[in-house]
Amino acid sequence: MLITACSQEPVKIHYGSEECAHCRMMITDDRFAAQIITKKEKAIKFDAVECLAAYQAENEKDQEGAVYWFSNYENSGDWIKFESAVFIKSEVVKSPMGASLLSVSSSEEAEKHLQNQPGKVISWSEITNSNMKHH
Repeated sequence: MLITACSQEPVKIHYGSEECAHCRMMITDDRFAAQIITKKEKAIKFDAVECLAAYQAENEKDQEGAVYWFSNYENSGDWIKFESAVFIKSEVVKSPMGASLLSVSSSEEAEKHLQNQPGKVISWSEITNSNMKHH
């Protein structure tokens, strides 16, 4: 008998052949990608942190029980669950949509990044509030 467990783990993104669910641009840079895994295990993929934030705000009713994942800028290929993600607004790194947002897995990683590249740690509410001003 085959038993399958419910999984809201991140799925593989096929860079260069899948498009962002929000802006419809091709997802090409694994340092900025993000995804929502819904309660029904549907993967919704994004090319940038700011696209996931905008999508979340516009589709709140679909988000109950969803898990948000962000690519680790410092170690692309690693996925960070929303609760563990630390967001940085960079002054020098440009994300695909131009908001210069990136995610790392810890405060220590953020500090290390900011020692080498100017920017600041930014909260999710700051991201969603500033994102709404652009829409």
